[in-house]
Amino acid sequence: MTSTWAASDPGGARWEGRRGGERRGAGALGFWVSDRRAGPPPLRLGPGGLGSPGMLVKVGPNRKLLLSVWNILGKLGRRQGAATPLHQALLPTTSPQGTSGHRKFQKTFSKLIMKKFVIGIGGVTNGGKTTLAQKLQKHLPNCSVISQDDFFKPPSEIETDKNGFLQYDVLEALNMEKMMSTVSCWMKSPRHSPVSTDWRNAEEVPILIIEGFLLFNFKPLETVWNRRYFLTIPYEECKRRRSTRVYEPPDPEGYFDGHVWPMYLKHRGEIESIEEIVYLDGTKSEEELFSQVYEDLRQELAKQKLSCKASLEGSSE
Repeated sequence: MTSTWAASDPGGARWEGRRGGERRGAGALGFWVSDRRAGPPPLRLGPGGLGSPGMLVKVGPNRKLLLSVWNILGKLGRRQGAATPLHQALLPTTSPQGTSGHRKFQKTFSKLIMKKFVIGIGGVTNGGKTTLAQKLQKHLPNCSVISQDDFFKPPSEIETDKNGFLQYDVLEALNMEKMMSTVSCWMKSPRHSPVSTDWRNAEEVPILIIEGFLLFNFKPLETVWNRRYFLTIPYEECKRRRSTRVYEPPDPEGYFDGHVWPMYLKHRGEIESIEEIVYLDGTKSEEELFSQVYEDLRQELAKQKLSCKASLEGSSE
């Protein structure tokens, strides 16, 4: 049995499709794809599809949900023995597969479901986190950077221990709520958030680099990472580098051994069970570190593109 569906998107464009070989009754499927300004696109599923007749599912601009819907349609079509998978039927009637219209539609839909890519660069103080982040930003398209150091509370709000040392190397010294708000703002609108940079290629996935010394110990960030790196350097090298930096307020005598290094060891111990973290040797040259991480990211981004393409072609099971 064969059924057809037809719909118009908020911009007025008409979309039609045909599916056949169903084991259940005929039904109508309407699917709208739009951007945020046009409002949440609805997905209507008839008796031959998912759910009850006339069921309306609000998809909205959530890319993960759009990807899930896309995959569900593909699975449904294969399970029902459809001659043309449902998600592949989402084409203008004048654009059969292989034509420029077909490719244009898939290109548009791929933009909607393309995932963001969030990179975490953590590690020891003076390990090279900021330098690495800045180098990557120059070479990665559509890349924004958030630095945890920008979210320190004012000195008057920093606690002091029994030795009189200001407790800067702890999460409580940071306004993490404000930092999370900045991250969330980028996640909602990578192109228009306060930390966004000019997009060099609208076809590429938006990338966010978050760099800081206490990233992976902060639980609310656990779900955002696509790739995590942690820079390490030995005690003596770290102490030497720290002594060459000027801080405000300046480090008092014994501050490194009495606070900075002990806190680093404590916080590193807390994340040792996280298998996804890639540890980097911070004693390598800047160019060596950049090349290592850039090549790794290039491969990870390529995998994501292939995953998106597979979803669009209906190869996901």
